[in-house]
Amino acid sequence: MTLNHISLPTTPSSHARMRDFYLASLKPLGYTPFKEQSGVFLGLQRNYQPSFWLHCCCGGQQDDDEQLMDPKLSVEENRKRLKGRKTHVAFEVSSRRLVDEWFKTAVDAGGIPNGEPGERPQYAKGYYAAFVLDPLGNNVEVLCFNPLCMQLLKAVPTVVTVLFGAVAGHYALGYAKAMGWA
Repeated sequence: MTLNHISLPTTPSSHARMRDFYLASLKPLGYTPFKEQSGVFLGLQRNYQPSFWLHCCCGGQQDDDEQLMDPKLSVEENRKRLKGRKTHVAFEVSSRRLVDEWFKTAVDAGGIPNGEPGERPQYAKGYYAAFVLDPLGNNVEVLCFNPLCMQLLKAVPTVVTVLFGAVAGHYALGYAKAMGWA
């Protein structure tokens, strides 16, 4: 079973900032707007699958700008202020270049760096990721996971083709010599 979609809550005062951040930062990953009701919700899609949503929790939630990330404070100071009650969301991409591009775009869109792009061997070999805190302090990760076993599996067709070509070439050359053509 795979995850179909996720929805992050916003407040009336943070919704526009969150919307702008995610529209900009998820664009390099191929996300485009799917459906939106201004100030209430935003759905983003990738490959015609609406899988990422923002929704405004207008009933009973504290509508307080103090809950927004403060770019002047460090990540740790922001976490203390937000009392650590935030979500972690990770998006997987096909290349390290996309991780790097996303990180730059997300920071330019107002995200607070929470882990520069790089290998994360403490997670697994081949795990390359970057982290940014969104305007409400959610930890957003983009990763490219290409473990050695997957690299080897991806190389099998190339290896088989090269071996087949070498064997076929060997027999063709032997036949050509036997026929006096070479």
